[in-house]
Amino acid sequence: MSDRVWAESEDGKFKWVSLIPKYLSQTIEVYRKSFYVNENISKVTEISKTEKGMTQFDEFLIEIAQDGVSVICVETSTDKVVGAGINKLQDVHCSETPILQKYFSREDLDPGFKELLNFMIQLEAKVDVADYYQIDSFMDHMFLATHPDYYRKGIGLKTVDASVEIAKALYKGEDVAVPISEDKYPWKKTPIPRPQVVIALFTSPLSQKIGKNLGWDFVTEVSYEDLIYEGKTYASRLDKNNNCSLYMGIRLS
Repeated sequence: MSDRVWAESEDGKFKWVSLIPKYLSQTIEVYRKSFYVNENISKVTEISKTEKGMTQFDEFLIEIAQDGVSVICVETSTDKVVGAGINKLQDVHCSETPILQKYFSREDLDPGFKELLNFMIQLEAKVDVADYYQIDSFMDHMFLATHPDYYRKGIGLKTVDASVEIAKALYKGEDVAVPISEDKYPWKKTPIPRPQVVIALFTSPLSQKIGKNLGWDFVTEVSYEDLIYEGKTYASRLDKNNNCSLYMGIRLS
């Protein structure tokens, strides 16, 4: 199903497809040029200022992508990746160590990358998604990025929407997951979870607006005044328009 198109722009310039191996390096480059530099928590932790931090973040994204349910936006005329949503399937019955805790426990982590992990762990600890929605599996829309040269073209909204479409297909029992590397593909012997909800941490007014425009539910929030990194609040490191992160979700049925 790797050739499935999940969405197209009205002018035909962009299409949204599942992330496949040939686009992986381009996709990571989009995150390096955009997310690591411009996303709020990346700004707070200054992840883009150390190669070590970016490399560790690269490895983290690639491991998440092994689930085979991430989506990319491709410019049709150039075959260039210009946006992406890195998604992970979560099953409450899974006995494996959650990926955030798995990485957070590693030695020799870059301080900025470790704080980014800590931020996500703190937010996830505020609410039990499975209990909140009374479900046993969901898709976590973990990281959204658009190449800086393609801002303000509606790519972010369509990327989130395409991620939901992938989740809906999985919910219906369609096998739409795409292996990134066969030896690390988690669903070779394990049934693919059928998510009932898609959740995300939206960290800026722009991404929060996407969630609201697509009809996502508000789950919880955290003020950047309440989060501290290296003795300073997150809020003090960001402009005044960026004051909180929202945990949001959308049911698939």
